[in-house]
Amino acid sequence: MKLPLFVFIVLFAVSTAIAQETINNQSVISMVTAKISRDLILDKIKFSPGRYDMTTKGIIELTKARVPDAVIDAMMLASSPLPVLRNQDVIDLHAGGVSRDVITKKIQYSESDFSLTTEALIELKTAKVPDPLVKVMMVPKRATLQSGNPNLIAGVLSPHPDFPIPARTKFGEPGLYYEEYKNKLPKYEELEPTTTNQTKSGGLGEAVANSATRGLTGTSQRVGLANPSANFIIEDNRPVFYFVFSGTTRKNMNEVAESIFDGVASPNDFTLMRVKPNNRGREFVIGRETSVSSSSGFSEGTVPFRFKKISNTLYKIYFDQEIAAGEYAFFYNKSSEFTSSLKLYDFSLRNNVK
Repeated sequence: MKLPLFVFIVLFAVSTAIAQETINNQSVISMVTAKISRDLILDKIKFSPGRYDMTTKGIIELTKARVPDAVIDAMMLASSPLPVLRNQDVIDLHAGGVSRDVITKKIQYSESDFSLTTEALIELKTAKVPDPLVKVMMVPKRATLQSGNPNLIAGVLSPHPDFPIPARTKFGEPGLYYEEYKNKLPKYEELEPTTTNQTKSGGLGEAVANSATRGLTGTSQRVGLANPSANFIIEDNRPVFYFVFSGTTRKNMNEVAESIFDGVASPNDFTLMRVKPNNRGREFVIGRETSVSSSSGFSEGTVPFRFKKISNTLYKIYFDQEIAAGEYAFFYNKSSEFTSSLKLYDFSLRNNVK
């Protein structure tokens, strides 16, 4: 019995190592060289931990390796914070053949220390840096635009078009899908579920206040998530999602177990939460307990959304107004499940909406 157990442990360790592969510049270049499709590479970047060299030299090397601009953009978005950018970086990027679009986004995403004196402008002109790039350099520093929010970007995003309702066959398995709109035809990208049982009480400040008032102020119950931001990155001011459920009939809500989309009745069974980053990752509040009462639910951080029923298994999720840049999660809000493993769908929303 020992040998099969040992083999199982080895296989489990290997599969875990594969699932947690950290990709870098060379990984991306290798995929491009092997003619892996751009969409697959973008998905790989979105769903894998990455350690990219987004210095001026690194971006020039990616450009020379013919890595598409959209892929370089995704790598920059996954590499916050980026190195500080100076005049010479812009000159070198332009001379190195990096596209104007990538240089523009590099300026917008990065902290900068530009010199825009008369002498510096003449030097940029002599280096044949295009005027539109110089104008972008004159935009206030990203740190000022961010106001402490790393998801804020300086670039202006185009509005999300009102695409025709897709057929059910456009989606694979049941789940939650984001409508990617930046190409001529929309693409539906599935959000991977995250499961956590990291429920915990509030911090030291709450504990002190609760002790001083003999439990009257209470403590909050929080859910913790690993990493300061989600792997799934969305660039959109007003995102559109689709909930895809399975079958033509639904189970009773009390029968819901691992497969959420086999049991929920409608998107009403989900709550969209604004998740707060902290020095340990991210968290949100799901309840509060005092010496005289206990409650579960969401008192802060909820974001209202609208939905339209397309069929018994397909719902469109949309918003009446633009959504601020930040970290979010669709959370299955059945209160009886709060004490067990919690399943949610988290994403990092990046735009210029405060």
